[in-house]
Amino acid sequence: MKKKRWIKLVSMLVVLVVLVAGYVALSLQPADEEESDSDESFTVTKVDKDTINKIVYTQGKKNEKIELDLKKKTWYSPTDKDCPVNEYTVSAMLSALSEIKSTRKIESKDIDRELFGLDNPSKVVTFTTEDGKETTYTLGVLNEAVNKYYFQVSGDENVYLIDSTMYNACDYDLLGLAKVEEYPSLGNQDIYEFILKKGNKTLYFEDKADAAHKKNETEIPDCEWLKGTSKTNGKAMNKDSASDLVQAVIGLTNTECVTYKKTAKDLKKYGFTNPTLTLTVNYTEQKTSDTDDDKKTTSEIKDCSFKVYFGNTDKDSGEYYVYMDGSDAIYTMNVSNVETLLKAFK
Repeated sequence: MKKKRWIKLVSMLVVLVVLVAGYVALSLQPADEEESDSDESFTVTKVDKDTINKIVYTQGKKNEKIELDLKKKTWYSPTDKDCPVNEYTVSAMLSALSEIKSTRKIESKDIDRELFGLDNPSKVVTFTTEDGKETTYTLGVLNEAVNKYYFQVSGDENVYLIDSTMYNACDYDLLGLAKVEEYPSLGNQDIYEFILKKGNKTLYFEDKADAAHKKNETEIPDCEWLKGTSKTNGKAMNKDSASDLVQAVIGLTNTECVTYKKTAKDLKKYGFTNPTLTLTVNYTEQKTSDTDDDKKTTSEIKDCSFKVYFGNTDKDSGEYYVYMDGSDAIYTMNVSNVETLLKAFK
């Protein structure tokens, strides 16, 4: 009987030892190795984004230095003042830098700088505020278990786990920071003529209502389109085909900047010596202006136009290289609208 009690007591002690050992192991486990993240976030650092007037960060495998300065409320690159910096991109960058939140803090005593990638950081961002204070953010490696980066801010010895917002906001080379030009915002009723040229072939498209106006006809059709090989031999188009073409013109959108200061070498490289397609769009625009008489406004309708050249396609994305007449920049453009315009020649 005593023997059974003794065995039972020993068994209970063994279980107790195991439980205590497990508890100790869990309590000593580094924060970054735990199975799950806390849902509660806290602010690591915060600054008024409107006071930031200089940003410097490293970019890419070669750690290219990107520098941005604010002057007269305009952001520019001091290393290349010709770059038309996209204010929206910088605005997103400022928002990301202004407040850093984390779900986990790693005390300085538990930090392994090499393991966390802080000795060879994936990104370093330094910004300056109006009072001359510099703040540096250092991003280490991505902890794939929780999909967060190791982060450290100057003046704080601790390390934090943060999401990819800041990394992504500062993940642009100088070309990626360049503003992408937009085409005039047009509606169906704004365009009255467009011309497509492919090789030695030219197609003219004219709003039938506009043509009737020019001939002083009394019966004005409701936005039908004429298609011809000259301005005088146009024939009525199928409404669906015409609508597809007009929507393709209205929907023209540049995707990425290839260069913001094109050269003759660039024109040859990207296929503009013999363009795949040329598009000229004639449209009307309502101009509003103030008068000195009782602060009234007057409006007038003006004829406007723009011309787009389409070069080769990019080997990787398949997108077309394009540039607008009068612009120094070359961009890429989504395939769908260009292909719709090219179908007009079939």
